Amino acid sequence: MRRSIASLLIVVLLIPALSFAIERVGTTMFQVLKMNVGVRGIGMGNAFVAGSQDATSIFWNPAGLGMMTRPEAVLTHINMPAEVNYDVIGLAYPFAGIGTFGISIAALYMDDMMVRTPEMPNGTGEMFTASDFVVQLSYSRQLSTLFSFGVTGKYIREDLYDYSASGIAFDAGLHYQTGFRGMKMAMVIANFGPDQAFDGEYQDWRTVSGQATGVPEVIQMEKHLLPMIFRVGVFGDLEQLTGLSMGDGMRGNVGLQFEHPSDVAERVNVGAEFWFQNLIAIRGGYNINYDTETFTAGLGFIQELAGFGIKLDYAYAGMGDLTDTSSFMNSPHRFSLGIQF
Repeated sequence: MRRSIASLLIVVLLIPALSFAIERVGTTMFQVLKMNVGVRGIGMGNAFVAGSQDATSIFWNPAGLGMMTRPEAVLTHINMPAEVNYDVIGLAYPFAGIGTFGISIAALYMDDMMVRTPEMPNGTGEMFTASDFVVQLSYSRQLSTLFSFGVTGKYIREDLYDYSASGIAFDAGLHYQTGFRGMKMAMVIANFGPDQAFDGEYQDWRTVSGQATGVPEVIQMEKHLLPMIFRVGVFGDLEQLTGLSMGDGMRGNVGLQFEHPSDVAERVNVGAEFWFQNLIAIRGGYNINYDTETFTAGLGFIQELAGFGIKLDYAYAGMGDLTDTSSFMNSPHRFSLGIQF
Protein backbone atom coordinates (compact mmCIF):
# COMPACT_ATOMS: atom_id res chain seq x y z
CA MET A 1 0.00 0.00 0.00
CA ARG A 2 2.74 2.44 0.95
CA ARG A 3 4.61 1.67 -2.29
CA SER A 4 1.44 2.46 -4.25
CA ILE A 5 1.07 5.78 -2.42
CA ALA A 6 4.72 6.62 -3.09
CA SER A 7 4.36 5.81 -6.80
CA LEU A 8 1.25 7.96 -7.07
CA LEU A 9 2.96 10.90 -5.37
CA ILE A 10 5.92 10.63 -7.76
CA VAL A 11 3.60 10.73 -10.78
CA VAL A 12 1.74 13.75 -9.37
CA LEU A 13 5.01 15.63 -8.89
CA LEU A 14 6.26 14.80 -12.37
CA ILE A 15 3.13 15.99 -14.23
CA PRO A 16 3.78 19.76 -13.73
CA ALA A 17 7.44 19.28 -14.68
CA LEU A 18 6.41 17.97 -18.11
CA SER A 19 4.92 21.39 -18.94
CA PHE A 20 8.36 23.10 -18.81
CA ALA A 21 8.86 23.00 -22.55
CA ILE A 22 10.42 26.33 -23.52
CA GLU A 23 12.39 29.12 -21.88
CA ARG A 24 10.43 32.21 -20.80
CA VAL A 25 13.18 34.50 -19.54
CA GLY A 26 11.89 37.55 -17.69
CA THR A 27 8.26 36.44 -17.66
CA THR A 28 7.73 35.25 -14.08
CA MET A 29 6.47 37.01 -10.94
CA PHE A 30 7.85 37.00 -7.41
CA GLN A 31 11.55 36.56 -8.11
CA VAL A 32 12.12 36.30 -4.35
CA LEU A 33 10.87 32.71 -4.60
CA LYS A 34 13.99 31.83 -6.62
CA MET A 35 16.32 32.66 -3.75
CA ASN A 36 17.77 29.70 -1.85
CA VAL A 37 17.80 30.12 1.92
CA GLY A 38 19.45 27.15 3.66
CA VAL A 39 23.05 28.32 4.21
CA ARG A 40 24.55 24.83 4.61
CA GLY A 41 23.11 23.81 1.25
CA ILE A 42 24.18 27.05 -0.43
CA GLY A 43 27.76 26.35 0.63
CA MET A 44 27.45 22.96 -1.11
CA GLY A 45 26.53 24.48 -4.45
CA ASN A 46 22.77 24.33 -3.70
CA ALA A 47 22.88 20.54 -4.19
CA PHE A 48 20.81 19.95 -1.09
CA VAL A 49 17.29 18.90 -2.07
CA ALA A 50 18.10 15.37 -0.85
CA GLY A 51 20.37 16.43 2.00
CA SER A 52 18.12 18.60 4.14
CA GLN A 53 16.61 16.91 7.18
CA ASP A 54 16.28 19.92 9.49
CA ALA A 55 14.38 23.21 9.68
CA THR A 56 15.89 24.42 6.38
CA SER A 57 13.83 21.70 4.67
CA ILE A 58 11.02 24.27 4.75
CA PHE A 59 12.94 25.98 1.93
CA TRP A 60 14.75 23.07 0.22
CA ASN A 61 12.24 20.21 0.31
CA PRO A 62 9.38 19.94 2.83
CA ALA A 63 9.67 16.13 2.75
CA GLY A 64 12.95 16.40 4.66
CA LEU A 65 11.05 17.69 7.69
CA GLY A 66 9.61 14.20 8.17
CA MET A 67 13.07 12.86 9.00
CA MET A 68 13.58 15.30 11.90
CA THR A 69 13.88 14.02 15.46
CA ARG A 70 14.34 17.33 17.33
CA PRO A 71 12.56 20.69 17.09
CA GLU A 72 14.69 23.41 15.53
CA ALA A 73 14.62 27.16 14.95
CA VAL A 74 16.78 28.84 12.31
CA LEU A 75 17.67 32.48 11.65
CA THR A 76 19.19 33.47 8.30
CA HIS A 77 20.62 36.67 6.85
CA ILE A 78 21.55 36.95 3.17
CA ASN A 79 23.36 39.82 1.45
CA MET A 80 22.47 40.49 -2.17
CA PRO A 81 23.86 42.98 -4.74
CA ALA A 82 22.84 46.67 -4.60
CA GLU A 83 22.49 46.60 -0.80
CA VAL A 84 19.48 44.29 -0.92
CA ASN A 85 19.02 42.18 2.24
CA TYR A 86 17.01 39.03 2.91
CA ASP A 87 16.17 37.97 6.48
CA VAL A 88 14.39 34.72 7.33
CA ILE A 89 13.21 33.01 10.50
CA GLY A 90 11.97 29.43 10.52
CA LEU A 91 10.72 26.89 13.04
CA ALA A 92 10.07 23.16 12.61
CA TYR A 93 8.56 20.91 15.27
CA PRO A 94 8.08 17.12 14.98
CA PHE A 95 5.11 15.47 16.73
CA ALA A 96 5.35 11.72 17.29
CA GLY A 97 2.77 9.80 15.28
CA ILE A 98 1.47 12.94 13.58
CA GLY A 99 4.28 14.47 11.52
CA THR A 100 6.41 17.59 11.44
CA PHE A 101 5.04 21.11 11.09
CA GLY A 102 7.10 24.08 9.95
CA ILE A 103 6.61 27.81 9.63
CA SER A 104 8.82 30.57 8.27
CA ILE A 105 8.61 34.31 7.76
CA ALA A 106 10.91 36.09 5.30
CA ALA A 107 11.45 39.72 4.31
CA LEU A 108 13.51 41.06 1.41
CA TYR A 109 14.13 44.80 1.62
CA MET A 110 16.34 47.65 0.46
CA ASP A 111 17.04 51.32 1.24
CA ASP A 112 14.86 54.05 -0.26
CA MET A 113 15.81 55.28 -3.74
CA MET A 114 15.12 58.54 -5.58
CA VAL A 115 12.42 58.71 -8.22
CA ARG A 116 14.05 59.74 -11.51
CA THR A 117 12.38 60.67 -14.78
CA PRO A 118 13.70 61.58 -18.26
CA GLU A 119 12.85 65.20 -17.49
CA MET A 120 14.46 65.08 -14.00
CA PRO A 121 17.30 62.53 -14.15
CA ASN A 122 18.80 63.81 -10.88
CA GLY A 123 15.63 63.06 -8.95
CA THR A 124 12.17 64.51 -8.45
CA GLY A 125 12.55 64.83 -4.68
CA GLU A 126 10.28 61.84 -4.18
CA MET A 127 11.57 58.53 -2.76
CA PHE A 128 10.42 54.96 -3.34
CA THR A 129 11.31 51.49 -2.15
CA ALA A 130 10.74 47.83 -3.00
CA SER A 131 10.19 44.85 -0.71
CA ASP A 132 8.94 41.27 -0.55
CA PHE A 133 7.26 39.41 2.29
CA VAL A 134 6.84 35.62 2.35
CA VAL A 135 5.09 33.36 4.88
CA GLN A 136 5.39 29.58 4.56
CA LEU A 137 3.53 26.77 6.34
CA SER A 138 4.84 23.22 5.90
CA TYR A 139 3.78 19.71 6.87
CA SER A 140 5.68 16.47 6.43
CA ARG A 141 5.10 12.89 7.49
CA GLN A 142 7.36 9.86 7.44
CA LEU A 143 5.40 6.97 5.89
CA SER A 144 8.14 4.46 6.66
CA THR A 145 11.70 4.43 7.98
CA LEU A 146 12.86 5.13 4.42
CA PHE A 147 10.21 7.35 2.83
CA SER A 148 8.60 10.72 3.64
CA PHE A 149 6.54 13.32 1.82
CA GLY A 150 5.90 17.00 2.51
CA VAL A 151 3.92 20.01 1.32
CA THR A 152 4.30 23.76 1.80
CA GLY A 153 1.84 26.59 1.29
CA LYS A 154 3.17 30.11 0.71
CA TYR A 155 1.75 33.61 0.88
CA ILE A 156 3.79 36.22 -1.02
CA ARG A 157 3.41 39.97 -1.13
CA GLU A 158 5.56 42.28 -3.25
CA ASP A 159 5.59 46.09 -3.12
CA LEU A 160 7.24 48.31 -5.73
CA TYR A 161 6.68 52.08 -5.56
CA ASP A 162 2.88 52.53 -5.62
CA TYR A 163 2.21 49.05 -6.95
CA SER A 164 1.67 45.82 -5.03
CA ALA A 165 0.99 42.19 -5.77
CA SER A 166 0.09 39.23 -3.58
CA GLY A 167 -0.63 35.58 -4.15
CA ILE A 168 -0.15 32.00 -3.07
CA ALA A 169 2.12 29.17 -4.17
CA PHE A 170 2.81 25.59 -3.15
CA ASP A 171 5.71 23.13 -2.86
CA ALA A 172 5.45 19.34 -2.76
CA GLY A 173 8.34 16.96 -2.21
CA LEU A 174 9.44 13.39 -1.63
CA HIS A 175 12.46 12.09 0.29
CA TYR A 176 13.68 8.48 0.03
CA GLN A 177 16.55 6.78 1.82
CA THR A 178 17.52 4.11 -0.68
CA GLY A 179 19.39 1.80 1.69
CA PHE A 180 22.17 1.55 -0.93
CA ARG A 181 25.46 2.74 0.54
CA GLY A 182 23.66 5.36 2.58
CA MET A 183 22.43 7.25 -0.50
CA LYS A 184 19.33 9.45 -0.33
CA MET A 185 17.14 10.56 -3.22
CA ALA A 186 14.61 13.38 -3.34
CA MET A 187 12.47 15.42 -5.68
CA VAL A 188 10.40 18.55 -5.26
CA ILE A 189 8.17 20.76 -7.37
CA ALA A 190 8.35 24.31 -6.01
CA ASN A 191 6.37 27.53 -6.54
CA PHE A 192 3.37 25.90 -8.18
CA GLY A 193 0.32 28.15 -8.25
CA PRO A 194 -1.95 30.51 -10.18
CA ASP A 195 -0.66 33.39 -12.34
CA GLN A 196 -0.33 36.72 -10.55
CA ALA A 197 -0.32 40.42 -11.43
CA PHE A 198 0.40 43.77 -9.81
CA ASP A 199 -2.63 45.83 -8.81
CA GLY A 200 -3.62 48.85 -10.89
CA GLU A 201 -2.72 50.12 -14.35
CA TYR A 202 0.09 51.86 -16.17
CA GLN A 203 0.62 54.28 -19.06
CA ASP A 204 2.08 52.68 -22.17
CA TRP A 205 4.16 55.43 -23.80
CA ARG A 206 4.94 53.14 -26.71
CA THR A 207 1.46 53.89 -28.05
CA VAL A 208 2.12 57.65 -28.37
CA SER A 209 4.05 57.39 -31.64
CA GLY A 210 1.90 58.50 -34.54
CA GLN A 211 -0.87 60.00 -32.39
CA ALA A 212 -1.91 63.63 -32.71
CA THR A 213 -2.86 63.91 -29.04
CA GLY A 214 0.36 62.40 -27.66
CA VAL A 215 -1.61 60.71 -24.87
CA PRO A 216 -0.37 57.26 -23.80
CA GLU A 217 -2.72 54.33 -23.59
CA VAL A 218 -3.73 53.22 -20.08
CA ILE A 219 -3.34 49.46 -19.67
CA GLN A 220 -4.25 47.12 -16.83
CA MET A 221 -1.40 45.12 -15.31
CA GLU A 222 -1.05 41.71 -16.94
CA LYS A 223 -0.80 38.41 -15.11
CA HIS A 224 2.45 36.44 -15.17
CA LEU A 225 3.60 32.93 -14.29
CA LEU A 226 5.20 32.00 -11.00
CA PRO A 227 8.87 30.84 -11.10
CA MET A 228 8.00 27.16 -10.85
CA ILE A 229 10.94 24.76 -10.63
CA PHE A 230 11.39 20.99 -10.53
CA ARG A 231 14.38 19.59 -8.64
CA VAL A 232 15.67 16.03 -8.28
CA GLY A 233 18.86 15.10 -6.46
CA VAL A 234 20.94 12.55 -4.61
CA PHE A 235 22.98 12.94 -1.43
CA GLY A 236 25.25 10.54 0.39
CA ASP A 237 28.02 9.82 2.86
CA LEU A 238 31.41 9.68 1.15
CA GLU A 239 32.72 6.73 3.13
CA GLN A 240 29.64 4.61 2.47
CA LEU A 241 29.46 5.59 -1.20
CA THR A 242 33.14 4.92 -1.95
CA GLY A 243 33.89 2.20 0.60
CA LEU A 244 37.03 4.12 1.60
CA SER A 245 37.90 5.22 5.13
CA MET A 246 38.47 8.94 5.73
CA GLY A 247 40.23 8.37 9.05
CA ASP A 248 39.25 8.92 12.66
CA GLY A 249 37.24 12.02 13.35
CA MET A 250 36.56 12.76 9.67
CA ARG A 251 33.51 12.28 7.50
CA GLY A 252 32.10 13.81 4.35
CA ASN A 253 28.98 14.19 2.22
CA VAL A 254 28.47 14.80 -1.47
CA GLY A 255 25.41 16.03 -3.37
CA LEU A 256 24.28 16.13 -7.01
CA GLN A 257 21.15 17.89 -8.18
CA PHE A 258 19.33 18.63 -11.44
CA GLU A 259 16.96 21.59 -11.79
CA HIS A 260 14.35 22.35 -14.43
CA PRO A 261 13.01 25.94 -13.99
CA SER A 262 9.95 27.15 -15.87
CA ASP A 263 11.65 30.27 -17.24
CA VAL A 264 15.32 29.43 -17.91
CA ALA A 265 17.44 26.51 -19.09
CA GLU A 266 18.13 23.38 -17.05
CA ARG A 267 20.83 23.62 -14.39
CA VAL A 268 23.07 21.27 -12.41
CA ASN A 269 24.37 21.66 -8.86
CA VAL A 270 27.28 19.75 -7.32
CA GLY A 271 28.80 20.08 -3.87
CA ALA A 272 30.60 18.43 -0.98
CA GLU A 273 31.35 18.98 2.69
CA PHE A 274 33.97 17.59 5.07
CA TRP A 275 33.46 17.35 8.83
CA PHE A 276 36.23 17.28 11.42
CA GLN A 277 35.49 15.75 14.84
CA ASN A 278 31.76 16.27 14.13
CA LEU A 279 32.41 19.87 15.08
CA ILE A 280 33.63 21.94 12.10
CA ALA A 281 32.72 21.61 8.42
CA ILE A 282 34.29 22.93 5.23
CA ARG A 283 32.06 23.10 2.15
CA GLY A 284 32.33 23.83 -1.54
CA GLY A 285 30.26 23.52 -4.68
CA TYR A 286 29.58 24.70 -8.21
CA ASN A 287 26.44 25.84 -10.04
CA ILE A 288 26.43 24.79 -13.68
CA ASN A 289 24.57 26.76 -16.39
CA TYR A 290 23.72 29.70 -14.12
CA ASP A 291 23.85 33.25 -15.49
CA THR A 292 25.74 34.74 -12.55
CA GLU A 293 26.16 32.37 -9.59
CA THR A 294 29.01 29.90 -10.10
CA PHE A 295 31.22 28.65 -7.26
CA THR A 296 30.21 28.49 -3.62
CA ALA A 297 32.10 27.92 -0.37
CA GLY A 298 31.11 27.62 3.23
CA LEU A 299 31.90 26.80 6.83
CA GLY A 300 29.86 25.10 9.53
CA PHE A 301 30.04 24.63 13.28
CA ILE A 302 27.86 22.47 15.54
CA GLN A 303 28.03 21.95 19.28
CA GLU A 304 25.79 20.74 22.12
CA LEU A 305 25.49 23.37 24.81
CA ALA A 306 23.28 23.07 27.91
CA GLY A 307 21.00 20.61 26.14
CA PHE A 308 20.69 22.72 22.99
CA GLY A 309 22.24 21.93 19.63
CA ILE A 310 23.87 25.11 18.32
CA LYS A 311 24.58 25.32 14.57
CA LEU A 312 26.42 28.19 12.91
CA ASP A 313 26.74 28.25 9.13
CA TYR A 314 28.34 30.63 6.65
CA ALA A 315 28.37 30.54 2.86
CA TYR A 316 29.78 32.68 0.07
CA ALA A 317 28.14 32.43 -3.33
CA GLY A 318 29.81 34.39 -6.13
CA MET A 319 27.48 36.59 -8.20
CA GLY A 320 29.81 37.25 -11.13
CA ASP A 321 29.74 40.84 -12.40
CA LEU A 322 26.94 41.61 -9.93
CA THR A 323 29.21 41.05 -6.93
CA ASP A 324 29.55 44.23 -4.85
CA THR A 325 33.04 44.40 -3.35
CA SER A 326 32.76 47.98 -2.04
CA SER A 327 32.62 46.63 1.51
CA PHE A 328 32.61 43.30 3.31
CA MET A 329 28.91 43.42 4.22
CA ASN A 330 27.86 44.30 0.66
CA SER A 331 29.46 41.13 -0.70
CA PRO A 332 27.22 38.05 -1.23
CA HIS A 333 27.58 36.52 2.24
CA ARG A 334 25.07 34.21 3.89
CA PHE A 335 24.83 33.61 7.65
CA SER A 336 22.57 31.37 9.72
CA LEU A 337 22.06 30.31 13.32
CA GLY A 338 20.22 27.10 14.12
CA ILE A 339 19.07 26.01 17.57
CA GLN A 340 17.89 22.45 18.25
CA PHE A 341 16.00 21.88 21.50
